[in-house]
Amino acid sequence: MQLSDRDKHLMHNYLIPGHYLKLAASKERDIDRKADILQKAQKLLSIVDSLDGPGGACSDCKIDEIEKAAIECAQLFQRSSSCVEGRNAQLALRHQGIHRLSDGQLKASTVVHNYYIKRRDGTTAAARFFEAKTNDLFEFLLNNMDCPARPRNRLKLAA
Repeated sequence: MQLSDRDKHLMHNYLIPGHYLKLAASKERDIDRKADILQKAQKLLSIVDSLDGPGGACSDCKIDEIEKAAIECAQLFQRSSSCVEGRNAQLALRHQGIHRLSDGQLKASTVVHNYYIKRRDGTTAAARFFEAKTNDLFEFLLNNMDCPARPRNRLKLAA
């Protein structure tokens, strides 16, 4: 957007967090907690509003465009973080049953979750996140992995 340093600071520290908190508050069920979140969001957004207006430091900038971009960023962040919530719940259940997943098992499970498991509409988590069709996982593995070696012959023990 070619923003000045001051406008970047406003966007990163006040506008995006304020709009994100408004989105989070709309989903909160606890009334007291929802009020606290909305109060914090209004506090962050009021700082920007005080700079905007007659004689304000931001009167020459395009605050409407910056605010629209901040709302889009907050929604994008929310969307990109929500796709892993189901994954975290699945890992919590597995961790409870197995108690410790090795790093290799965890990485393999993550790859299978992101690139192989499909919803009813045929999309994977990676395809929904990147908004593009991903390559087939097993086709990729066949092209990039060596075939396993034959097992060695076991020596017969002398009787």
